[in-house]
Amino acid sequence: MEATWPAVKGLEGASKVFESLVSSMESEALQWRKWYMDEKAESVELPRAFKDCSLFHRLLLLRAMRPDRLTGALIQYVTEWLGVEYVEQPTFDVFDLYTETKPDIPTFFVLFPGVDPTPDVEKIGFANNKSIEAGTFTNISMGQGQEENANLVLHKAAKEGHWCMFQNVHLMISWMKKFERQFELATEGGAHPEFRCFISAEPPPLPDQEIVPESIMQNAIKVANEAPQDLKSNIRRCFSKFDESHFEKAKGHKLPEFKAILFGLCMFHSLIVGRKKFGSQGWSRNYNFNDGDLTICGDVLHNYLTKYEKVPYADLAYIYGEIMYGGHITDGWDRRTNNSYLVILMRPEIMQQM
Repeated sequence: MEATWPAVKGLEGASKVFESLVSSMESEALQWRKWYMDEKAESVELPRAFKDCSLFHRLLLLRAMRPDRLTGALIQYVTEWLGVEYVEQPTFDVFDLYTETKPDIPTFFVLFPGVDPTPDVEKIGFANNKSIEAGTFTNISMGQGQEENANLVLHKAAKEGHWCMFQNVHLMISWMKKFERQFELATEGGAHPEFRCFISAEPPPLPDQEIVPESIMQNAIKVANEAPQDLKSNIRRCFSKFDESHFEKAKGHKLPEFKAILFGLCMFHSLIVGRKKFGSQGWSRNYNFNDGDLTICGDVLHNYLTKYEKVPYADLAYIYGEIMYGGHITDGWDRRTNNSYLVILMRPEIMQQM
């Protein structure tokens, strides 16, 4: 079967394409220098001799001369040949997850920094008449002394059709080995059709360590809702945290302002979370910014737009920078960096169309 992947044919003609590279760089030195110094070398026009080269040959050129722009070029390449769905991560929809859950199959959440699955589980629980207030949903943060209580909750929930969630089970490795049998006993003979069991744990620090028994991992629905690395996907993920009810609520008071400032807030959250990938150059410490900070700030925005005739941009910037997100920050320079974003984003100019 003949290969259709463009890289195969591209490699065959690469030597012919680059035969004149040295002479072109000598004769068109200024154009090559301009291309080399460009911020987005993967998308700007190449010098005349290489103007019509394929995207794959451009990848080879970037790999040799501008490896820092290779990631952007690879995104273009995969988008062109496979489609945008292979490079853009869709936002996590917890209601799609619920359609796959079953009484005899636990749902296992992998915990990542800044991501808490509890609000999502509570959201689908509320939609299915399961809540902590009504006593039909029990959430236990696992720790020493919780083993017997967890076993009782598990059996009672399976019998009466309630929901249960056991968080941070990586702290109770010995109990997880017993949980495997307890879950079998609770669902033996058929659990209540409305029963659902959720567990969450951090990934093991070493690949050879086992926290959750293999049989549970094989049978469970595994959810890894890790925050994406790129800015665009992060903004889309942030916006997905605000459903239509938030915008309906804002219709009575400054809906355009709410939309604009909410976008600025999502941009701010995405930027400061994205700084983590730069290590100590991004933040001097590993701060646990999370989705809860974002949604609470959205509620604060609602309250301030309701109470004030004019939008208090300075107040919002102070609350976000010094209290909500600033509450995580302990270093003075990190606080200054954090507030610098808000100085730019939380101001009246955010309402202007560019």
